[in-house]
Amino acid sequence: MFATARTLTALFSSYGLLLLANGLFTTLTSLRSKLEGFSVEVLGLLMACYFLGMFVGARFAPKQIERAGHIRAFAAFASVLSMSPLIHMLWIDPKVWALLRYVDGYCLAGLFIVTESWLNARATNETRGSILALYMVVNYLAYGIGQLLLRFSDPGHFDLFAMASIAFSLSLVPLLLTRSEAPAPEPMTRLRIKPLLETAPAGFWGAICAGAINSAFFAMAPIFAQDLGLSIEQISIFMMCGIFGGLFLQIPIGRLSDRIERRRVLAGVALGTLLLSLAMIALTRLELPNYWLYGTVFAYGSLAFVIYSLSSAHVNDWSDPSQLMQTSSGLLVGYGCGAIAGPLVSGSLMGQFGPGALFAYTGVCVFMLMLFAIYQSVVAGTAREKVAFVPQPAAQFPAEELYHAAQDAAEPVAETLEQEPAAETGHDDTHLSAAK
Repeated sequence: MFATARTLTALFSSYGLLLLANGLFTTLTSLRSKLEGFSVEVLGLLMACYFLGMFVGARFAPKQIERAGHIRAFAAFASVLSMSPLIHMLWIDPKVWALLRYVDGYCLAGLFIVTESWLNARATNETRGSILALYMVVNYLAYGIGQLLLRFSDPGHFDLFAMASIAFSLSLVPLLLTRSEAPAPEPMTRLRIKPLLETAPAGFWGAICAGAINSAFFAMAPIFAQDLGLSIEQISIFMMCGIFGGLFLQIPIGRLSDRIERRRVLAGVALGTLLLSLAMIALTRLELPNYWLYGTVFAYGSLAFVIYSLSSAHVNDWSDPSQLMQTSSGLLVGYGCGAIAGPLVSGSLMGQFGPGALFAYTGVCVFMLMLFAIYQSVVAGTAREKVAFVPQPAAQFPAEELYHAAQDAAEPVAETLEQEPAAETGHDDTHLSAAK
């Protein structure tokens, strides 16, 4: 594993800088939008454009990677991305920003695909789990550290946008200077979506819920904190706590779900997320020290960000081994739909009812998921064999599966429904994916 990790040092370094820049830029965009007088509804639209661009990029970027190769494609996408923070400052207009966020999502989809396909090519069945764990740590640490950069200047100034642009540009350096050979581009075949509602509906709705609440958190949590009167430094700590919380319970909950029926664990996680959402709402009405807010959002992140991993593991319990990519495709279509809708719905609610509406929205989502998971655990059977739980970051889509999900989404619905349901059997899931 260590020998493989050493060959991936440049890739992890470039990817870490990329996530650091994106973590800073995503939160910065939300804060600057508020300073410029954009409504929270407009901010929700901006983030929806970002996830839409990521979904469309997953459909078309692989063809560009296939033509140019991994390293040149990474350089091209990162170069375009590094211009975005600067253009944001040249044209402060919601329409321009919506277009830019769409382009950002498209480029990031390409960068994620380059990174994950490279990791897949280098990992073996024996090292895949360890490489994924390292990848997960890089995701959360880099994205969380990006929040701390907000402390160095005022979001109303140009400085932080320049820092984001510089970090995006620096992400090119390790990969362009590496002596490691990039994997040969391989054409990615089109796969169809399985009718997951017939095989593992709790997992499918869990994926939708994860996309809906995670995208809403990343888009609207900075505005939530700002409306509570937190300073920029305090907002950066607030966001960092929520993101780092995502690392805390991934493995313990995963191991628990390997021993207990996953739908019951999913229902328990949804219940915990509901209670913490109510606690966040209560904190908007109580005058307590900020560490109460930091601790609560840390606990919220530790549960909310594990929902997708649990949903994925549950679906894989029920899926036929020959339909792995089709299963992943269906999950990502659900996650993508939730991620696009999340900022729009939560932004609209916050505009009408105030900051507490963000966690009222997440509470409703997880409450519905909890009821459905309980119902399914009572009326449905149990998978004959479980696959090992694999923690997945929730800060972005799993890239290779997202490509297939986008391909599948282009297929007619009628064609999808003609497919045979998967057999209710387990398998060893060895495909590498990341979250978000």
